[in-house]
Amino acid sequence: MVDVRLPDLGEVDEVRLVAWCVAVGETVEAGAELVEVETEKATFVVEAEIAGRLVEACFAAGEPVPADAVLGRIEVHEG
Repeated sequence: MVDVRLPDLGEVDEVRLVAWCVAVGETVEAGAELVEVETEKATFVVEAEIAGRLVEACFAAGEPVPADAVLGRIEVHEG
């Protein structure tokens, strides 16, 4: 299981989760768009660092997310 964390966006204390690009239970490839977040100035897409299945989304669309929070968790594909 791998935690999906918000990348360092500079001096940002909190972002707003705009939308998940993948539903819980769906598989993703490394580099695929996973979740979209928004700061006061810009919108960013967080990509999956590994291939696997999204097994948990810790925040819903519209929710504020602290900069150090885990966004979700990916179960790694074996083999």
